[in-house]
Amino acid sequence: MNGLVRYASPVRGPQGLAWDGESMWLTSAANGRLYALDPKTWNVRREFAPPHESLGVTYTGSDFRLILAPAIDEPDLERDRRYVYSFTPGAGFSECFPCPDFSGSFLAYANGTLYLSQAWDKKLIELDERGAPVREVQLERRPVGMTIVDGAFYLATVDDDWVDGRLQRLGVDAAASSIETLRSFAFKPRSVAYDGERFWTADRNNHAIVSFTLATS
Repeated sequence: MNGLVRYASPVRGPQGLAWDGESMWLTSAANGRLYALDPKTWNVRREFAPPHESLGVTYTGSDFRLILAPAIDEPDLERDRRYVYSFTPGAGFSECFPCPDFSGSFLAYANGTLYLSQAWDKKLIELDERGAPVREVQLERRPVGMTIVDGAFYLATVDDDWVDGRLQRLGVDAAASSIETLRSFAFKPRSVAYDGERFWTADRNNHAIVSFTLATS
């Protein structure tokens, strides 16, 4: 496996990542905003202020899906109601549906299907077009980022104490028992994106964006 390459994030608290073929899209845990970044210079191309704080983001090929959450104090979980929104730079943000049990952090999309992760419950959930759960996959670790490449989830996961970061792979239609660990991280990862050549994750606490590739046998 190749080593990590770190880039200073142009915004503090990088959290959600998505690649649309031209720009790296980034959400910030520091201010809840959404940014389009130039992947060559890491300069901010555009900045958007959603109606609530943005968490995970994924690109569908025509628009984006984001999880938005109200700004709350951490103990006030009764007010932590999260929703999936659609977004395009031209049309802005539009509410789609609530997350299952109002819980969710990251999203992935493939073949017309949207998937959502719940870190506290250690679940991956396949959603229908109305946001209803179709299938749930129970994991042993907390998923804190995901993307889909060639029919498989690539997951950033942490343990119950939110440390021991790993990249894991699981077939989209496979049983959770077949999950495999591909590498570990010396930091607490958030999000996973893939640009066709490299994988990306965010080192939120140290305000960095990190790329890496996986060795082929």
